[in-house]
Amino acid sequence: MKTIKTKKVSFNVAKKYLLKSKTTNKPSHIREVVQKIILNVKKNGDKALINISNKIDKTEFKKVSEASFNKSDLKKNYEKLDTATKKNLNFIKKRIINFHKAVKVRDLKAKDGIFNLLGQIHKPIERIGLYAPGGKAVYPSSILMTALVAGVAGCKEINLFFPSSSENAKTLMLGTAHLAGITNAYNFGGAHAVAAMAYGTETIPKSDKIFGPGNNYVAEAKRQVFGDVGIDSFAGPSEVLIISDKKNGFEKLAADLIAQAEHGEDSKCIFIQIGKEGLEDLFKELDQQITVAPRRKTIKKALEKNSMFIQVKNLEEAIDINNLVGPEHLQIICKSFKESLLNRFIAGAIFIGENNTAVLGDYAAGPSHVIPTNSAARFSSPVSIEDFLVRTSVTEIKSIRNKAKYKELLDNSIFLAELEGLYGHANALKLRRK
Repeated sequence: MKTIKTKKVSFNVAKKYLLKSKTTNKPSHIREVVQKIILNVKKNGDKALINISNKIDKTEFKKVSEASFNKSDLKKNYEKLDTATKKNLNFIKKRIINFHKAVKVRDLKAKDGIFNLLGQIHKPIERIGLYAPGGKAVYPSSILMTALVAGVAGCKEINLFFPSSSENAKTLMLGTAHLAGITNAYNFGGAHAVAAMAYGTETIPKSDKIFGPGNNYVAEAKRQVFGDVGIDSFAGPSEVLIISDKKNGFEKLAADLIAQAEHGEDSKCIFIQIGKEGLEDLFKELDQQITVAPRRKTIKKALEKNSMFIQVKNLEEAIDINNLVGPEHLQIICKSFKESLLNRFIAGAIFIGENNTAVLGDYAAGPSHVIPTNSAARFSSPVSIEDFLVRTSVTEIKSIRNKAKYKELLDNSIFLAELEGLYGHANALKLRRK
């Protein structure tokens, strides 16, 4: 196998490139394809879902029931799993639940001289739609990372969608769905699955909110249905950015880059080397590992197409580049790194130390691996229990305990209402002033 064609650049070149890439318009063909799929499913329901699946995923469904699985079906598939698989899934299940149970969400109940109650209450979203990606690989971990968190939050109905796959893979996905507390599962993937979750069909119920990562088409579909239904984030192709000040011994870090690259050809891998030494040793290690990697064709294309290897002078420059990217996963391997610097980084999830890795975050660390990509870490967060809850504010006035304060509250509100020209609002307040 030929040596990978790596893109090695300086700090200034990388910065110019990343700033320019932020303003580049994305191709419209994906948007147009997804729009047609969504309109088709909205109009034709089950029929559209079957036709699109048979065309894109080469399935042979005649009705949706052939791709639908209830709780009894899920349990039967779980029983088919071998002992080692069950043990592994239950271990990871426990870690995920323990982490998210530790996230405390409290209702607020306060009062002042006017209101007997000023507060906020939380309640779980009733119906959740989960997407677990597939195609080149299957991801039972994505089921655990979303469904278990929804269960901790108290969501009543959790419906799973995943792409068509081999019988063994389907058994694994359905068995995992049982362990995760899924209500119903549907063997549909892609933009048409997102449309079915968002708008429902004759046989599939409409979801209140959609969770889960996927490819560019799934991400675009979530973008287009947002507003008609809630979504977690615009999670797309996997990303990792590694900051290192090592000068040699890159076996683990090369493996980390390969781990992200094997997700797909559109995976993004960025390596920032602090100092002049190191990158050549990293490239040699990458070449050696890629040669024997089972998914080497995909890895090679991802690293050549979407990777960037950047040399910087110090950690300050590394932070600058990182924050232009706003990566999904950030790994920091620096000898004298101080945790006090963490707030300066923009990233979906941060992994510190050479013995730590984003791959642990994919499986057994505890936090959900559904993390914002495409720089969305600037305004979005990894999936957590709060995402499965809705927050409602509450106020109550039983009796007027302090007339002077109550009058002051009304007078100021009346002033602002009249300032905005909303005299009906002002009148509703004036009646209470009497």
